[in-house]
Amino acid sequence: EVLTAASEWVRDETDAEDEESDAFEDTCIAGMGWTETRLSYENDPDGAICIDRVDPLEMYWDPTATKRNLADARWVLRVKRIPFDEFEREWPDADVDLASGPWEEADDPPHRRLHVYPEDAYEHEQGASGKKVRRILVGQLQWAEAEESYRVGKRAERIGRAGFDKLRGKLDERKIAYVRQKGVRWRQAFIAGGSVLDSGDCPYPNGPTFRCMTYKRDRNRNLWYGVLRAMIEPQKFGNKFFSQILDILNKGAKGGVMVESDATDDLAKLQAQWARPDAIHVFRPNALSSGKVVPKPIVQWPAGLDRLLNFSLDAVHEVTGVSLEAIGFADRNQPGILEETRKRATLTILAPLFNSLRRYRKEQGRVLLHFIQRYLSDGRLVRIVGPEGNEQYVPLAKQSDTARYDVIVDEAPTSPNMRDRVFAALIQMIPLLAKMEIPLPPELLDYAPIPAVLSAKWKETIRAGPGAVPPQMRA
Repeated sequence: EVLTAASEWVRDETDAEDEESDAFEDTCIAGMGWTETRLSYENDPDGAICIDRVDPLEMYWDPTATKRNLADARWVLRVKRIPFDEFEREWPDADVDLASGPWEEADDPPHRRLHVYPEDAYEHEQGASGKKVRRILVGQLQWAEAEESYRVGKRAERIGRAGFDKLRGKLDERKIAYVRQKGVRWRQAFIAGGSVLDSGDCPYPNGPTFRCMTYKRDRNRNLWYGVLRAMIEPQKFGNKFFSQILDILNKGAKGGVMVESDATDDLAKLQAQWARPDAIHVFRPNALSSGKVVPKPIVQWPAGLDRLLNFSLDAVHEVTGVSLEAIGFADRNQPGILEETRKRATLTILAPLFNSLRRYRKEQGRVLLHFIQRYLSDGRLVRIVGPEGNEQYVPLAKQSDTARYDVIVDEAPTSPNMRDRVFAALIQMIPLLAKMEIPLPPELLDYAPIPAVLSAKWKETIRAGPGAVPPQMRA
């Protein structure tokens, strides 16, 4: 309960729900959404945990990773352009000239240019502030490093390779059992140009602090894609048919004429003024009666072109499985049961999205748990709100063993849709339960669409006993 309350406080302070909503939107569009969990000392000298959405175009990952949310990735990399003044504040001792150069030039002579940055094309341009903002490309790399250790004795203490080599003779002499084990340790480094700015252990020892949400994976290309991928081709078809219809209308509205060269004295003037409705066209005698001027036939509308256009536009949402009922665009009268069924069918088709979101919450929750215990367990008070609305303040202390054996990271069932479905079912059941004289627990109010404060007051009044409840309310 203490750790749960601490995680809720951290997520509220850093607006984690908004950041994760943006990352989830990236997943729907691009197939991948990223967040980073980090520690910031900018506003809080004691350290504040931040959960930030990361632009998917800044991220690179292990191409051998195939599991959902890149759970089996051995490295991740974020490449970000940082303003020059911010770079100097973060790494004041860095070699700016070496860090400003492209990574491909690290081993080449200084005069060779093998790579050109996009902003080089705008070298003489100025920003809105009146001066050019200089930026440096910085990569934040997190990778898993193989680590060898030994478990020694009944207490199963872990010893590194260097320490084990010193103790191996004594262990063999005393016949103390030991087992060789292989593990991984996550490391982190900041790279710019041809220089390594900083390196050390990753803030989270069991994985990267960059967490990813994925949708579907293209097995042949080994790429992740989003919901919009299936909508591209139908939209192209719709654009093609729409452009074709506009072209037919534009050409058919003006019409045309077929004229023999000797039908008029000024053929150029006729060409310039033929489309004008108020123009007067002068022809030679007997030109009209002899058929030297013949209007072109009007272009006929191809049969079925409008149906093809409607088919293409309807396919934009049909190929994704997202029905019009799910987004509230169904402009037709139909039974409510049918509409609810189609909404549930949409959620079933989009299940991989929510599976990735659920797995992301568990993975990010483990990272958040480590940050809370490692960086926030300094005795600060955490408010715990009980099921009855009562609250108390408990110091946040280190609980490494408790977190390992007693804490399960999972998401809470707080979905509004779930509460609505439960309350709709309760509305049907309550009259039957009342006729059967089955007592109704006060916890039913938790699923009612009312404020939590009002629900807590009602439950407190009900538990106070019949004497505290007016006769009208008991009736």
